[in-house]
Amino acid sequence: MEAFIKAIENAQPVVHFANRWVSSPGESFGPRTIGDYQWIFVRSGKGSARIGGQSFRVYSGCLFTYGPGQPHWFCSSDDDPLVLYGLHFGYAGHSGLDDVLRMIRDVDWDRFEKINPDVAVPFPPRMETGAWPLPYFERLVEEYRGNRTLGALVLRGLLSELLARVARWVIDKPIPAMPQDKRMLRVKESLRSKAMENYQTDWLTEGLPYSHDYISRLFKQCFGQSPREYHNQARLAQVQRLLEETELSSTAIAERMNFGSVHHFCKWFKTNTGMQPGAYRKRSRFL
Repeated sequence: MEAFIKAIENAQPVVHFANRWVSSPGESFGPRTIGDYQWIFVRSGKGSARIGGQSFRVYSGCLFTYGPGQPHWFCSSDDDPLVLYGLHFGYAGHSGLDDVLRMIRDVDWDRFEKINPDVAVPFPPRMETGAWPLPYFERLVEEYRGNRTLGALVLRGLLSELLARVARWVIDKPIPAMPQDKRMLRVKESLRSKAMENYQTDWLTEGLPYSHDYISRLFKQCFGQSPREYHNQARLAQVQRLLEETELSSTAIAERMNFGSVHHFCKWFKTNTGMQPGAYRKRSRFL
């Protein structure tokens, strides 16, 4: 998970091509490979897809991802044709539409599962995000087609935000397919609900037949940070809200949040934000 976050943080994404595709019944594209990355968002309709050695059902609210050299194929159903948004992009560097078209290669079906992608793809091949990414794809297509002044800058901003939002979705909403994933979600909610208290190691084992160390390792595998780090993050968010939205003094906040002393609270806050509580409050109210 840490490598995943780092890869997204270091990205300098550039849009190569964006389009909305309204298919005819039974229409398909592929099997093929491309030379950049592509995201396919399903606006409506049904169909089927193959990405590498995996087969998928295609339906509204799904987001598909694949990268350079990764074989893929999409086919629309006969009774409910697909409406797709397609986005070609790179995590660094720029290619125009001519370059995108030049890098497309047809793939024989008998070689489909034998071709290895040129590079690793950070995201899962299919994500059931629901409808929330739709406005991003609509704006990306509109901006790409508009050919307006500073369009490349606007496209980069939209794509950067979309990448970050999807990355957060992947991190915050792990697929609860395994029982331990459901347990970790309960642990996460418990930690968030106790943000006003000092961290206690026995919280992790409440109602669970596992050791603290095992739960801590499993939690980090699921969410990319330790339980203590997550609780500290939730605690900081609560303190920031109190500073931004109330007139409570640092002493009163320290007491409400069970820090023990205002000195300890101020030291903790500066360690986490780089500034004293009073300075943070003043900055938060400047416009």
